[in-house]
Amino acid sequence: MPYFNNNEDAYRLFSREINSQADEKIEALKKEIKENKDRNIRKIENELNARVSRNLEIDLNDLNADFSANLSKVKNEYTRVLMSKRKEMLDSIVETAKDKCVDFVNGKEYKTFLINKIKEVNERFNEKEVEFRVKKEDSIIKELINKNFNGKYQIKEINEIEIGGFLAICFDKGFMLDETIDSRLKEKRQWFYEHSELAAK
Repeated sequence: MPYFNNNEDAYRLFSREINSQADEKIEALKKEIKENKDRNIRKIENELNARVSRNLEIDLNDLNADFSANLSKVKNEYTRVLMSKRKEMLDSIVETAKDKCVDFVNGKEYKTFLINKIKEVNERFNEKEVEFRVKKEDSIIKELINKNFNGKYQIKEINEIEIGGFLAICFDKGFMLDETIDSRLKEKRQWFYEHSELAAK
């Protein structure tokens, strides 16, 4: 047991011992508090990072979905406009061709065309009775049939022929010749729609 000269020496010794132990406890507490603080900060940071990552992923997915939807919308609109322009151009070309056909019907070459076709009907049907179907108010074709067809015939005006030419029907032979400009234009138009670079692929 230590020897003390007086109470003051004992007090100092105990005081030092108490302070020393207190300092150790305080340091241990500080260390524990710091470790807890660091651990909690890391936990909070990890949770925040995870939350931010989740939110970023959700936002990115939403952005991707919006972008895909907008891209699809733009593509569809572009395709619609392109198809509309293609149709406009094709229709314009066909309309120009139709105008040229009308010019042909109003020109001298139309008469030569009709005379040749009427002679072919003469040869093919061997003077059997023929029904000619013609465009309404096409006086040229009526006159040419009267002058150039040798057999018995009837002339019937129909609305289906808009440009010119004729249909020749021989009921005895059960045969019909389509010599209309309309059907030729229709065939060419169909071919053009199928083979033109403007046609939809």
